[in-house]
This record gives sequence, C-alpha cells and structure tokens, in this order.
Amino acid sequence: MKTIANRIFQCAAGAVLLSASAFAQSNMTANIPFAFHANKVNMPAGSYRVDADTTHGGTPVIVLRSQADQNKAIALGTPLGSPADSKGPRLVFHCSESGCDLRQVWTPEVGYGYPSNAKEHAGDRVASIPLTSLKAD
Repeated sequence: MKTIANRIFQCAAGAVLLSASAFAQSNMTANIPFAFHANKVNMPAGSYRVDADTTHGGTPVIVLRSQADQNKAIALGTPLGSPADSKGPRLVFHCSESGCDLRQVWTPEVGYGYPSNAKEHAGDRVASIPLTSLKAD
C-alpha cells in the first residue's frame, strides 16, 4: 500500500513541477516604446509583463500587465503554430495613423494571434518588440 501511495505522490509532484516549469517559460517582459491598443484597451508606452497560458479547456489566454501601474489587457489568443524562424519570442504590432495595435504574441514554444478591430491600409508599418524571459526568484 505504501508503494502505491508513494507512486501517486511522485506522479503528483512531477505533474506540479512540470506545469510550474511550463508556466514559468511563458512569463516574459517587454519594453514597448510607444502607446498601443490591446483588445480595445489603451496601453501607454512602458515595461510590460506578458503571460501566456491556456485554460483547462485548452484556450490560450494572454495577459499584458503594465509594470508601472498594473493596468492590464486580457484576451483569448488564436494559436498560430510554432515559430518557424529565428526571430525569437516577441510582440508584433500593426501601426497606422490611428496608432499601434497588438496583433501577435510569440513565446519560445508557440505564436498567438491577438484580436484587433483595426483595418489595414497601404503604408501601415509592423513593429516587432523582443520578449525577455523572467528569471525565477
């Protein structure tokens, strides 16, 4: 009986460690030098924490949190697949005369599309801001 209890405990401990490790890899920071829109929320330029995780149903959730004032934007992402290039983890913005809208979040493992109502026009620009993984305390 002790053997079964020990195995259950080891499996549970392993699952906790693996899920904590996977979650820690998706916690990143970015220094964004311009104001932007994320899921209809106006966000000022500054340093942001970016958390990408999935719900129990497997839906990707992306949270951007200002490190200055804790203002945040939360959105459900659309999986874009695995990174196929060497650009690394990053935020991708679509910028036009009306401002910049967050469009993609790329973690080391996967990319997510971010919802936006902005229309694209000729002459618009794309800005890519690198993400840095947070160090464990």
